[in-house]
Amino acid sequence: MTTLRQLLQRFRPAGPPGTAGQAAVPADLAARTEEELRPVFSVLAAADAEAAAIRAEAEAAAARRRHRAGVAAQRIATAAHARAQQARVEAFAAARADTAQAVETVMADARCTAAALRARAWDRLDAATVSIVSAVLGEVYGTGRGEGTP
Repeated sequence: MTTLRQLLQRFRPAGPPGTAGQAAVPADLAARTEEELRPVFSVLAAADAEAAAIRAEAEAAAARRRHRAGVAAQRIATAAHARAQQARVEAFAAARADTAQAVETVMADARCTAAALRARAWDRLDAATVSIVSAVLGEVYGTGRGEGTP
């Protein structure tokens, strides 16, 4: 079976019939193309130089912006550190005040508890004193049980 390529090879362009023409020097296509494009490249060289100048200016502007941004970032970081230190001081003072309030509350409760214990002790001391005195007097006066009353 014939392929498409083989079929198309039959219709290949061929030279005109007749005798061959006079031999000539082959044309220098590269030189001709270079000569043709030289004015275009000279215009493009100016545009290329202008683009390089624009790039250099943009790089300098970017460097200035980066420097200003770095200075601003340093200033912001310094201010943030100062605010953080102030916030720590304020938080410590607030915690200390809360702790002092809690300590005062605990101490007030302890004073109330101590006062109640003292009052109970005095009440019991009176009853214990009567009991002890009566036991001692019972021993002294001969009841012998230590439970007698005078």
